[in-house]
Amino acid sequence: MSHISSPARQRRLTPRALFLLGGLLVPWAVAADDAPAPPPGTVVLKGHAEAAYAVAFTPDGRHVVTASFDKTLKVWDAATGKEGRTYGGPQGHQGLVLAVAVSPDGQTFASGGADNSARLWDFPSDTPARQFAHNDSVNAVALTPDGKTLAGAGKDGGVRVWGAADGKQLADLKGHAGAANGVAFVGNGPILASVGADGTLRFRDVAKGQPVATYGAHNASVSAVAVNPNNAAAYTVGEDGLLKFWKLPPDVPRPLPPHADAVTALMLSNDGNGVLTGGADKTVRLSNFGNGQPLRQWKGPTAAVTAVALSSNGAVVAGGTADGRLFLWNGANDTLLSQALAHSGPTGAVAFHPNGSQLLSGGGDGLLKTWALPPLPVKTLTQREAHAGGVTCVAYHGNGTQAVSGGADKAVKLWDLAQGKVVRAFGPLADPVSAVAFSRDFALVGAAAGKMVKVWNVVDGKESLTLTHPAAVSSLAFSPDKTRLVTGAADNTARVWDVASGKELQSFAHAGPVSGVAFHPNGLSVVVAGGDRAMVHAVSATRVVVASEKPLRALALTASGSHAVTAGDDGKICLWNLGNGVKERTFEGAAGALQAVAVSRNGALVAAGGAEGVVRFYTFADAKMIGQFKAPGPVRGLAFSPNGQALAAACADRSLLAWNVVFNPGQPPPPAFGTVLQTYAHDGAAHDVLFAPDSVTLYSAGADKAAKAWKIASEVPVRNFGHPREVDAVAFDPAGTRLATGCHDGNVRLFDVAKGQQLKEIKAHLPPAPPNQNQTNPVYAVAWNPAGTQVVSAGMDHALKLWDAATGTLVREIKAYKEKEADKGHRDPVFCVAFSPDGKLIASGSAGQERGIKLWNVADGSLVRDFVNPSLKAPPGGTAPAHPGWVYGVRFTPDGKSLVSVGAAPKGRGYLAVWNVADGKLLYGAEMALGTFYSVAVSPDGKRLAVSAGATGGLPQDANAGYIFKTPDAAK
Repeated sequence: MSHISSPARQRRLTPRALFLLGGLLVPWAVAADDAPAPPPGTVVLKGHAEAAYAVAFTPDGRHVVTASFDKTLKVWDAATGKEGRTYGGPQGHQGLVLAVAVSPDGQTFASGGADNSARLWDFPSDTPARQFAHNDSVNAVALTPDGKTLAGAGKDGGVRVWGAADGKQLADLKGHAGAANGVAFVGNGPILASVGADGTLRFRDVAKGQPVATYGAHNASVSAVAVNPNNAAAYTVGEDGLLKFWKLPPDVPRPLPPHADAVTALMLSNDGNGVLTGGADKTVRLSNFGNGQPLRQWKGPTAAVTAVALSSNGAVVAGGTADGRLFLWNGANDTLLSQALAHSGPTGAVAFHPNGSQLLSGGGDGLLKTWALPPLPVKTLTQREAHAGGVTCVAYHGNGTQAVSGGADKAVKLWDLAQGKVVRAFGPLADPVSAVAFSRDFALVGAAAGKMVKVWNVVDGKESLTLTHPAAVSSLAFSPDKTRLVTGAADNTARVWDVASGKELQSFAHAGPVSGVAFHPNGLSVVVAGGDRAMVHAVSATRVVVASEKPLRALALTASGSHAVTAGDDGKICLWNLGNGVKERTFEGAAGALQAVAVSRNGALVAAGGAEGVVRFYTFADAKMIGQFKAPGPVRGLAFSPNGQALAAACADRSLLAWNVVFNPGQPPPPAFGTVLQTYAHDGAAHDVLFAPDSVTLYSAGADKAAKAWKIASEVPVRNFGHPREVDAVAFDPAGTRLATGCHDGNVRLFDVAKGQQLKEIKAHLPPAPPNQNQTNPVYAVAWNPAGTQVVSAGMDHALKLWDAATGTLVREIKAYKEKEADKGHRDPVFCVAFSPDGKLIASGSAGQERGIKLWNVADGSLVRDFVNPSLKAPPGGTAPAHPGWVYGVRFTPDGKSLVSVGAAPKGRGYLAVWNVADGKLLYGAEMALGTFYSVAVSPDGKRLAVSAGATGGLPQDANAGYIFKTPDAAK
């Protein structure tokens, strides 16, 4: 194997032994008498167990990355020296780490090692990569599955949508009358669902910035919304303790032709194709249910229409009016068949016999009357008033022999029409009855009175349901399968109820008091009359589950969408089967109210956290708690990374942090489980957090009026480039898209960073022929020119070579010293190279007896100058050295005016020098008892230097460190 000959007897260094570093012999000097003493103001980066061999600043100068012989890389805060992250272990380098370089965008860094690999790592950061501004606290965030679009729900009720990549605002959606608490995309858009403190679930078209549909979802604040992965269903939880199921896509409400005044009466035809409405404008209208087109209009009443009815075959239309009249029209045309004074008070109720042979009416005079067609009174059901104070509503039983009525006397009565007798009375009620209705099978009868709706069994008269409203109820109707009930009230709202649980499923807001409601025969839609028109609404709520008696705060779906996990103020974490609404298991152990829950994508883990500031982990399969992490504050949001390797938490104390949660089901958690990966901070309480599909980008929402994007670093490399020998050097091109490596086999390799593919293999520094099989010419240094078009390499063969990066061809060689042929070249191995910022110069540093630094003209390869240290003597026949020991690193300052170099010095010291590029004058030179200096980096502003060091010469292990110095002032 080719190697450096026994090091020269340097004037100020007495070698004791040679430490072999993959073909590179590093001096191991005798013990020094003095201990490390960093200059005042120096930031010390302590933590490596062995020599810190390479160092690099991030582009923003805020962090430093060090590479060490201890097989790890560490990231440090450049201002404080605080260690931020260590990369190593089973997934890291398995040998000495010899090189490090940070990408120009600061998102990744590369390392090279003695394990014959170059590796790419995600770079951690405690500052957001992007911020998305809002007008108030951002309570929740959501991302499209493709990761391209981000939405934020604001405390001000607004929902903002941004392009995730460029931060451009795409939409500012208003609507919630209170805080928006949750958002979810339906697929990749353009539909966005949001929920809020106003109890609504709203769907908006993001591209158009327009509302699609608004549902009254809960009768309390809605806490969260989630969309099934197949985009066929959505789910919400609220402070009413309910979990609700919603079908997708959302249906747009459809208006029917308006009246010139308030709609006062409503009914559907038996087949559901026609919608009959009566209005205060003294007209009756028939509209097509399917397309909303007007079909017919009947006029004639001299007062507002108070009741309408349509015969079963649609042949006859009936209308009752406020002046006590009864009108009959031909259903096929505009012909008025007859009219009669039916009651001495308003005719408030009309209904056709099921076979169309008779008509039943009720009026303000308290009488119920049956009419033959044409309308001639056949019978008044009783000799006295059927309902004292007036009959307000009637409905025929399907058998045609019975009817139910309600009146101002607060009574509901079932009548035998033939005998005119009451079969059964329901109630009593607390207020006058405003509406009655039969279920389609006539097994149930419902009645509205004041703010209450009651339902009874027809057979035995037993009450089965009571529904309380915030305002007086005007109308009600059963769904065809009697599992739901729709009601209309004076608070401008129609509500759909689940009959089994008595819970509100959904509500619809209108412009005025709701006067009439009807279920369509298909059971999927309701027609609601309110204001001057009737509207057709889809019933999108398909199921309601009473999940808790206390408020629910959090909801998470499994990746398949088959199950949901809920959590809330009762401290319980429950798993629900979304196919049948059954609770399958409970995760025990929480000690307080819960505000966040998450399920890993692989279905292995469930995490939950809340007010007590503890995050607990459970196995999904058996609900066993396997661990808990202490968070810095109350937990508001949780999210697993898609790859299942990390969990992020948003906390009320402003912090955002991520833990390692790598876990294999059936095995105990590994030792690294629960290790904090990174921490971040909002300027206000952090409310929500989620991962992008790449498992690297993290989005959070906070009280600082912003959603923020963060970069989370993985503990494992994102790319691994195998090499046949040690990798001694790595360098990114200026764009950060290509990586150059220098290998111990003498080759330079270029890689596509994004694809992880090798672009070129350049046989750069091969041994002379015929080569010994053990002989190599290692490449110790590589660097890109500022244009990214050329790469310079240097190594054991004492030569520098300039390569065309596109073709891999040799542009120019600066040959090793050879008398009369290349008398300006290096006489010893070249350990380091650097381009000047303008790309016109190359600096190189060497080892051996030469210990030189040379400056070269890139255009023709000529030597510009040697950097000569005036305090050092030249060896026989050579140039005076630049350093007292080997030169390990050179870097230009950003302005190109100075060159910084580091290396070894006697007694295990390090040497730092600063040179004037224009004339080669030594501006600053100092030996420091801090260990050998192996690498140097200059901060982007040129004000600081980062140096890596190793504890040679018997120095304590603390000298295996990095140091950050202020750049020496040449004037001093």
